[in-house]
Amino acid sequence: MKDQAFSFEIKDLLIQFVAAFDDIIIKRFNEKREEVNKVQVRYVYSPKQRVLYDIVNRSQNLTLPVVAVSINNVSRDNDRVFNKLAGFYFNKTSNETDRGTVSSHLRSPVPVNIGVNMSIVSKYQSDMDQILSNFVPYNDPYIILSWKVPDAAELSLPQEIRSEVLWSGDVRLSYPEDLGANDKYRLVADTSFTIKGWLFKDLTKDNTAQNIFFINSNFISTNNSTLSLLQSLSTL
Repeated sequence: MKDQAFSFEIKDLLIQFVAAFDDIIIKRFNEKREEVNKVQVRYVYSPKQRVLYDIVNRSQNLTLPVVAVSINNVSRDNDRVFNKLAGFYFNKTSNETDRGTVSSHLRSPVPVNIGVNMSIVSKYQSDMDQILSNFVPYNDPYIILSWKVPDAAELSLPQEIRSEVLWSGDVRLSYPEDLGANDKYRLVADTSFTIKGWLFKDLTKDNTAQNIFFINSNFISTNNSTLSLLQSLSTL
């Protein structure tokens, strides 16, 4: 375990995850349900407790609505574990003379499930409803994140990886019960997702393998009639 097998896989997946959600724009309406304003929903990578603290701390200048995203666990997905010795062969980046004749063997990456918490904090129920209406319909049954095999593998062409993002299917809403004179009213909704990603083994080692172009084998051509005669004689 002296070699560090680190290729930013979790960070890249989380960036992709946030990018799939962070373009939400909600509307503000008057009593006639006419649009009067638009607000960009802010996404931050932080636990919910930190966001709530920053809202109370006026010096942080954190305005609502805001969505907090954080990782809660990483676990191996046994349903996607195959042969330990299996792997993949790809053309390896090399000079023009060697290109097409040198391959790289990648050992099977470890399938992992990355648990992600999402907490939505808003001041108005209408804002909360719009945020939920933005992502819930698109996560039935799941969304796909597209990323690639890490650059450390030095593949001649990028190889796409598609990872499913599964929504837990439930949103837990909480409303303030005991408010002080100076406390601000806010709604909190908690939900979670599972990203089906991969963690690669060490890609910095030299795993080159020469392609096989010739197999040294001898074949003897025999017609069917001669073969049948020899088989009948062998039974006598």
